[in-house]
Amino acid sequence: MPELRIRFEKRGRAAYLSHLDVMRTFQRAFIRAGVRLKHSEGFNPHPKMSIAMPLQLGCESVSEILDAVILEAPVDLVGAMNRALPEGIRVLSVGTAVQPVRNIAWSRWELRFDSEADASDAETVLRRESLPVEKKTKRGLGILDIAPHMELLEREGSVLRLRLRAAEPVVNAGDVQKAVRNGLGREVPVRALRTALLNGEKELFA
Repeated sequence: MPELRIRFEKRGRAAYLSHLDVMRTFQRAFIRAGVRLKHSEGFNPHPKMSIAMPLQLGCESVSEILDAVILEAPVDLVGAMNRALPEGIRVLSVGTAVQPVRNIAWSRWELRFDSEADASDAETVLRRESLPVEKKTKRGLGILDIAPHMELLEREGSVLRLRLRAAEPVVNAGDVQKAVRNGLGREVPVRALRTALLNGEKELFA
C-alpha cells in the first residue's frame, strides 16, 4: 500500500499527551488494529510514520495529520483504529497524501475564553501593531514580534478565531497567550483548539 494520510483529532485529556506519547499510542494502536507498517532499514529499524506540526501540551485539535507507509491493513481501517485508540484520540479519515507536509504554511485556531469580557480584552491586545514575546529558537531564547505572523479573523462572544503562521517563524497558541498576558499584565484562562492546517494560499491542506 502507498503512504497514507490519517487525519485525527486530539481532544479532552489527550491534549496533555506529548508528541512522543502520541507517536507511541499510534504505534500500539496499529498493532492492536492489525495494521502492518513498513519499517526503516538499518541497525535500529523504526516504523515509517510521522505527525505534522506537533501540538503544544494542553492544546486540542481536530486537524491532526499522521503520514504512514502501511503494508497491510483491515478493510475498515478507520473503525479498527478507533477501537484501538484511547479516549480523546479519534481517526477522522484515511486517504492518500495530496500535498507534501512542507506546504503547510498557516494554522487556524479558536481560542475559547471563560467570559466575553476576557475575550474582548484579549482582542484589544491582539490588534496592536506590535506583539513581542519571548520565544525559544534554534539559537536559544529570543524576542519575536508575532503581530506580522498572526491574522485575527473575528470574535464571536467568548471565542476568538485567528490564523497563525506555521512556516518559519512558527507561531503557536502559546505565543498568543504570552502576548495577551504581557498586554493585560495578568493570566487569562483560555482553551486553544486548532481547527485546520492551511497551505500558502490559505486553503485547506490536503
